[in-house]
Amino acid sequence: MSAQGSRGFVVVAVLWMLAALAALASAYSVFAVNTAASVYLPQARLGADAAIRAAVELTAYRQLSWPKADRPRQGGFTARLGAARLDVAYRAETARVDVNVAPRDLLAGVFSVAGARDETAAFLADRIIAWRAPPQDKTKEAEAAIYHKARLSYTALGAPFDNVLELALLPQMTPRLLVRALPLLTVYSGAATINPLIADPDVLAAVPGMTKKIESAMRAAAAGPRPDSAAVAQAAGPAKDFVNVDPNDNVRADIVVAFPDRRVRAEVVLLITDAADESYQILYWRDDFDGGAGY
Repeated sequence: MSAQGSRGFVVVAVLWMLAALAALASAYSVFAVNTAASVYLPQARLGADAAIRAAVELTAYRQLSWPKADRPRQGGFTARLGAARLDVAYRAETARVDVNVAPRDLLAGVFSVAGARDETAAFLADRIIAWRAPPQDKTKEAEAAIYHKARLSYTALGAPFDNVLELALLPQMTPRLLVRALPLLTVYSGAATINPLIADPDVLAAVPGMTKKIESAMRAAAAGPRPDSAAVAQAAGPAKDFVNVDPNDNVRADIVVAFPDRRVRAEVVLLITDAADESYQILYWRDDFDGGAGY
């Protein structure tokens, strides 16, 4: 082989080596980026969880700072946790209608407010009552026939709802109607009535016997000194059987955690226990860290 041919062979070999090194460097850069992202995400997730839990604990602390009878039915606060800002709004779960204990007319009112026709709203209220009630032979057969007619392969469970999303299983329940009704409903208050002083206008509108005049009276009562149950019942008039201002230990906290590079929203329901070893229990936790649906 001539000297020129040898030099050409060496040049080609060097070029191949450089190309191989470039490919290796490119592969390593991709690996490094992916590794860094995989390390960052768990750390960010842990940071979000810690911030949300801190917001929950501050909410519980604020409730426990008062005697039970005097605890705020709603409130809000802002706090800092390192580089994160916590914005929290909370209120007793009796601001919503509990599908497991609410009477039929109140349930029907919720679906009417959500946009259902009166007959559909009454039908859905009946299905909820049948779903949550212990099954009896006659009722079980009637419900089975309704579900069969709707071409569903199941029937009423005969037990309480674990989650309001289970309402999607009811015949004639549409996704659009459920989405509208969800903000008015809960499975955590344990109360057959609602607190009219903290409920949203749509919840108040769902209460049988509620009028604009009574709604105005409720808003006026909420703005003044805390009234007792007797005063609220008197002001509620024909809606009195569906309202109550008694204390409730279940609290829903809407939390926004603002980090320098992202915002995380969370919705947490907690039970204030007053126990020495466990001051609260988390009943429900949902956040949008992973891009979940909004609230």
